[in-house]
Amino acid sequence: MTEIKKNPEGITNISYQIRLLKEMTRERDAIIDSSSDGLFVCDGNATVIRMNPASERIHRIKAEAVIGKNMADLIDEGFIDRSAALEAVKKKVIVNLLQHKDNRKLISTATPVFDDAGELIRVVVSEKDITKFDRLQRRLEEQQELKNQLQDQLVEIQQDILHTQKIIARSANMLKTLQRALKVSKADSSILITGESGVGKGLIANLIHNNSYRTEKPLIRINCGAIPESLIESELFGYEKGAFTGAQTGGKLGHLELADCGTLFLDEIAELPLPAQVKLLRFLENGRLTRLGGTQTRFVDARIIAATHRNLKKMVEEGTFRHDLYYRLKVIPITIPPLRDRKECLPPLLGHYVDYFAHKIGTVKRLSRAAIDELMAYRFPGNVRELMNICERVVVMSEMEIIDRQDLPRDVTAHTKKAEDAWGPWPAEMTLEQVLQSVERAHLLDALQRHRNQSQIAKALGISQPTVARRMIKYGLPPPFTITE
Repeated sequence: MTEIKKNPEGITNISYQIRLLKEMTRERDAIIDSSSDGLFVCDGNATVIRMNPASERIHRIKAEAVIGKNMADLIDEGFIDRSAALEAVKKKVIVNLLQHKDNRKLISTATPVFDDAGELIRVVVSEKDITKFDRLQRRLEEQQELKNQLQDQLVEIQQDILHTQKIIARSANMLKTLQRALKVSKADSSILITGESGVGKGLIANLIHNNSYRTEKPLIRINCGAIPESLIESELFGYEKGAFTGAQTGGKLGHLELADCGTLFLDEIAELPLPAQVKLLRFLENGRLTRLGGTQTRFVDARIIAATHRNLKKMVEEGTFRHDLYYRLKVIPITIPPLRDRKECLPPLLGHYVDYFAHKIGTVKRLSRAAIDELMAYRFPGNVRELMNICERVVVMSEMEIIDRQDLPRDVTAHTKKAEDAWGPWPAEMTLEQVLQSVERAHLLDALQRHRNQSQIAKALGISQPTVARRMIKYGLPPPFTITE
């Protein structure tokens, strides 16, 4: 019988190798189990042979329920909707997949492992729940969209608001209105501004916002009468992705959300459709809104200032405006008097806008006493907006430094019987040359209304036709109308 000799040195070497293998296994297990990413290990046929604790948390299942099952069977059971491991087994390359599971998003990366002969022996799948990252990304995108829309809104406001924020008031009733506006600006109550078109409701809204604690936040404007009825709700409350045909990808913030921590100015509130009135009332009650096509309720801290030129109380009686919304908006009412009821404001307003438009075209203009008297007698049905238009028109069209009565639009001078009445009295500051030029221009204007061509005008005035042509060019007068019978 052959005697087996012991080899202590060989036994020691094997023991060391076993111990080293155990340490490496423990190290590998520690790395796999401590990974914050989910890890699956599959064999060459995509059958699960290992699943780490992170994957258990991601899938909310114990490893024992998955180990030993093939990925194809797990798809059939609804465990996952797609398998990166199966794709890696088929293609024998690294595969990245986006998976959906329980309203969450997972990114899976399957890496194939080959032996020395090039045979596939393992597939290691790492997965990460990116739902929170996806939500964060969407939030960042929304914030960027909010920033972009705010910038657009501010540019739009700057274009819409006149060249100056200066409010000119001399009459007692207008001064009282401004004092009331300044007083309520410190509060946070809803305000209803009423007054005829063109009286300056937007300027009063600006004044209130600029003197409130919200002045550093945006003042967002929306004209309820300028937006189609089918779009007004989406403009006010915003909408989610796919809320309706033509909706922007990713949805859109509404004007209320844009005005968060600031002020929303609802101009022409009387034009707001009844369905939108209901939602606005609900927002005024609790400060919460839901975008169109969405289910998430959002809290928005926006102060509401509404304005209209219509009689809302009469609309309430007729049933075309909700009475509860009317009283919610009319916490603090402010009525702006029409321009015809604040005559003391007219001279400074006229002087201000004549100077402004003259400076804009690089010239100097001023109104004669006769022109001012004519404008003071005019009722200005379009209020300050009409006054501005008249000032711009006469400054641009007048060739003389002094704008006289005959330079005014016919609507203003229609109540005067004879144009000749406008020839005087002349302002003391006018020179004789300026007076003569004013009379000459007025006489040419009168002749233009009575005759068909320059030859007839020349004959009536006792001057040559070339002289008529030169004078008309000098004073910027239009050619006479030619009437064909």
